[in-house]
Order: sequence, then C-alpha cells, then structure tokens
Amino acid sequence: MKYILPFLLSLGLIALQACGGDTPSSQQQDTDATDTTSTGEAPDQNNQPTSHNCQPGGEILDGNQFWIREKETLVVVKADSSTLDANLDPSHRILEVYDTKNCQRTSRQVLPVNVSPDFPYYIAEITYNNNSQMVAIRGFSTIYLYDLANQRLLPVLEPKFQGERYGVDAQSGMIQRLEVWENYLIGYSQDYGSFAFDLSDRAAPKPVLPFAEFESGEQFYPLFLLASGQGYQAILPEYDREADQFAINPAFATPLPLNLDVQKSARNNRFLVLRQTDAAKTPEAFDLLKRKRMELPANVASQGTQAILAWMKQNS
Repeated sequence: MKYILPFLLSLGLIALQACGGDTPSSQQQDTDATDTTSTGEAPDQNNQPTSHNCQPGGEILDGNQFWIREKETLVVVKADSSTLDANLDPSHRILEVYDTKNCQRTSRQVLPVNVSPDFPYYIAEITYNNNSQMVAIRGFSTIYLYDLANQRLLPVLEPKFQGERYGVDAQSGMIQRLEVWENYLIGYSQDYGSFAFDLSDRAAPKPVLPFAEFESGEQFYPLFLLASGQGYQAILPEYDREADQFAINPAFATPLPLNLDVQKSARNNRFLVLRQTDAAKTPEAFDLLKRKRMELPANVASQGTQAILAWMKQNS
C-alpha cells in the first residue's frame, strides 16, 4: 500500500496538468500570434477583423470617421493645425483614408472652405454599400464622393432640382441629409427639397431629376423613378426636420417595368397614375403629398386612368 498511494497521487497531478494546468509561455505566445490580426483584435469566423487600432490624429467630430470592415479601410474627415483659421475654430475639411491592416495613410485631400472655415464637412449618415463602393461627404450645399474601388476623390457635386428654388433665409440650400442607396445618392436640402444622383458611372455621377413633383405650401413633394435592372424603383423621399429623420420610401418590393409616356401636365399634380408594361397595363397609383403608393381595389384598377384618379381623390 505504501507504494500504491504515491503512484495514485502522481497520476492525479498529471491529469490535473492536462486538464487545467498553466501552458508554457512559449506555447501561449504561439497561440496569441495565430488568433490575432495585425490590428491586435481577434478575427471573426470570416477571418475579418472586428475593429482596428488606427489613430488618425487631429480633431475629429462624432460620426466623421467611417470604417469599411471588409476592405479594412478607414475614411476620416478631420481638422488639424494646417486648416486652423486665425479668427475661427479649426476647419474640418481634411479627408484622409487609411489602410487599417497597417494604419498607413493612403490618401489625404484638403477640401475647399465650406462657405466659412468653421463650417465642417460631414460623412453622410448612410454612406456606403457594396454596389456603389462610394463614401459621400456633405458640405453646406455641395457634395464630394470618395471612390474606394479606384481610390480617388471625384469632382464636387451640387444638387439639381426640377424647378427653380428660392432661398427663404441663410440656411436655405443646406444639405440636411445624404444617403448612399443602392447605385444612387439620395439627399435633402433645406427649403429646396429632395435630390438624387446616379452613381452607376463612377467617373461621372449624374443628377437624377424627379419624374413628377407636386408643390404645396412652399414645399416640394417629388417622385423619382430610379432605373434598376429591367425596370424602375419609385421613391418618394421625406425629411422630418423635428425628428431629424430621413426616409427614402421605396414604393415597390422589386423594380417594375413601367411605361413612362406620361404627359408633362400630369406630372405636377398630387395624384399620379403610371402603368406597367405588362399585357394588363397594370396601374400604379401614387399620392405625392402623402409620399406613398396607393393600393387600388380590383374593380378600380380595371378602369381607365381618369376614373382611377377620381377614386384616389375621394379616398385620399
């Protein structure tokens, strides 16, 4: 028995080391090196980092740095001593781009003064998707796009509107919201209303004017038809100033083929009827004032356009 007890104790110590004992320091270092990325953060199941450790320096406002994780690219709008105005605060108009694998800066652009040196540029609220691969930066009334696919800053853009716009005060024309949505850039300017750009041509984004627009009480209610695939998506953007909320309001679950042969005189009213290009010429009805598509009962949808419009006026 005096030999059996020490033997059992030895077996127990070996088992304890195998289950939970300290790992030698050299083995622990090897494990850390395997499980971490160049940023020092653990990768996810897709071998993409979950964060980065890059510190661009300078002064950065909340929301003015945007990390595109799948590209390991950081876009920053900031101010530093190079844009300091002697009489005003730092001027937030430096656009920098970083490779977050090694935190090397790949691009630096100093944007023009944005009306006044103390007016910052802002990265758009919803600023990137895999379709466009563009990051949008808004000034007071101008827009810059950084093309991540080609690593270049595109020429300045200015919103375009259907009819002439008149300023109400010094804030008129200020871009309140800006979003990259599919292959389009959608925004809202104070007192002037919504606007859109087609980003399909990376080298030359072009403005998209609304297909129809209703004006009421010095406000504008546009309907845009955005080409997508073999059809169109209809959007009726809306900005709520009190809640500071912007909604693009796409009307269709999927883009529809539409007949755009509509008289110009029919495009400036509250109610609009478009028809699909199918054999039934299926009608699509819109209330521009309420910024929505109206569902038509079957007995109404089978009637002519004027009868549909009459029904819409009675049931709005």
